[in-house]
Amino acid sequence: MSQWLYNGLIQSGVIILEITVGFGLFWLGQLAYQKLFRRINLNVELFVKDNPAVAISLVGYYLGIVIALGGVLGQPADTWQEKLLNLASYGATVILFMLAGAWIGDRLILRHCDTAREVLEERNVGAAAVEAGNHIANGLIINAALAGDSGGWLVGLVCWLIGLAVLVLVSHIYPRVIAYNVFNEIAQRNNAAAGVALAGLLIGTGNIARVAFSPDFQDWFTSFTQYGLTLLFCLGSLVIIRWLADLLLVPGVKISDEIVHQEVPNLGAGLIEAFAYIAASFLIAWAF
Repeated sequence: MSQWLYNGLIQSGVIILEITVGFGLFWLGQLAYQKLFRRINLNVELFVKDNPAVAISLVGYYLGIVIALGGVLGQPADTWQEKLLNLASYGATVILFMLAGAWIGDRLILRHCDTAREVLEERNVGAAAVEAGNHIANGLIINAALAGDSGGWLVGLVCWLIGLAVLVLVSHIYPRVIAYNVFNEIAQRNNAAAGVALAGLLIGTGNIARVAFSPDFQDWFTSFTQYGLTLLFCLGSLVIIRWLADLLLVPGVKISDEIVHQEVPNLGAGLIEAFAYIAASFLIAWAF
């Protein structure tokens, strides 16, 4: 057997093992989700009650785990055994941080809502969308904050906490920018459009936090000054992004009016606003 064929078989085997470990982590993640976070039977919620809100939140949680795991899959390792061990240990840590981020999001971002009741009993798609957006944003932050080894786990932990604090801060600023109470819209009107728009903002913010934390750690002052300037740019651009969405994407129409001041909120308008935030975050990421 030629050397290149042998190496190819080994590489294929390692990839299959990585995928297997990845699905094992998904199983562990869903078990932790239903036993520790929501305390529900997922099969009953998804396939007996057919609750779309639970499905939306869960998919966001899964996607957050996938994005977070991407931070370690590309890292070099001396042996395939070391690579699998790194994936397993990092994956278990990711699940813990995802659950912690979900708990923080419920209490500090969706602070005016009983999120568990909204998702499980009211089947509130807007609240579920915000939850999913928080999960994805958390995964983006974890991807950059915890994957590197140049600064150690302490630096990663601090970056993750800063990233979550930025998400909470943005959720406080957002209602002042859009001039309506997004949380009342979600909790009292089950406004899916408002929830989708806020979810897009959280994902966009998480993506910019990922970019901010991506450079290798040098020292506490230099690196965190750089991280802070990038994050401030994100917060400072919030009003501009929202204004451009009205001006360029839907000329002649106010997105806020479509989301709030209609008998039936316009879900399409919420999707367009969410797209504006996410697209802007990728443009900023590529520019950096």
